[in-house]
Amino acid sequence: MHTVIDALRETVALERQTMALYARFSECFASDRKMSEFWFEMARDEARHVGALELVETMLQLRGVSDRVDPSVFDQSAVTRSRKLLEKAANESKAALSIQRALEIALEIEESELEDVVGSLLRSVKQGGEYARFQRLLVHDLGNLSYMIERYCDNPELLQRCDALVNRHAEALSGLVQQ
Repeated sequence: MHTVIDALRETVALERQTMALYARFSECFASDRKMSEFWFEMARDEARHVGALELVETMLQLRGVSDRVDPSVFDQSAVTRSRKLLEKAANESKAALSIQRALEIALEIEESELEDVVGSLLRSVKQGGEYARFQRLLVHDLGNLSYMIERYCDNPELLQRCDALVNRHAEALSGLVQQ
C-alpha cells in the first residue's frame, strides 16, 4: 500500500505527462492560432493541477502526515490504466495527427479515471478548497473541449460524450456549492 505522499507523487507524474501531451498538441497545431491557444491553455491547466497536488504534498509534509492511503481512494489499477493511455497517446502524437484525433485523445484522457483519482486524493487529505478549485477548473476545461469538438469535428457522439462528462463534473461541483 502507498503512503498519501507516494500517491500524490504518482498522480503528479501523470498530470505532468498530460501537460506535456497537450503542450505537444499546441506545437503540432501552431498554424491554427485558436487551436494552438486551446492546447496551450489545456497544458497550463494541467500545470495548475500539478501545482495544486504539489502544494497539498508540501502541506502534508509540514504536518508530518505519512499515513497509508486508503485503497478505495487511490486505485492503483486506475493509475496503471491512465499511464498506459498516456503512453499510447504520446506515441501516437509523434506522427501527424488530425485535429479530430487530437480532440478524441484529449477526451479519452479526460474520461479516464485520472481526474477521479486526483479528486479522491484531494478530498481524502481534507483539502476541500483545493478539491473545489480542481472541480471548477475541470468543468471549465471540459467546456472548452466540448466547444472545440463542436467547432472542429463532425462527430455528434464525441460531442455527446464530452457534454456528459461536463455535466457529471458540473453536478459534482454543484454538490460542493450546496454543502
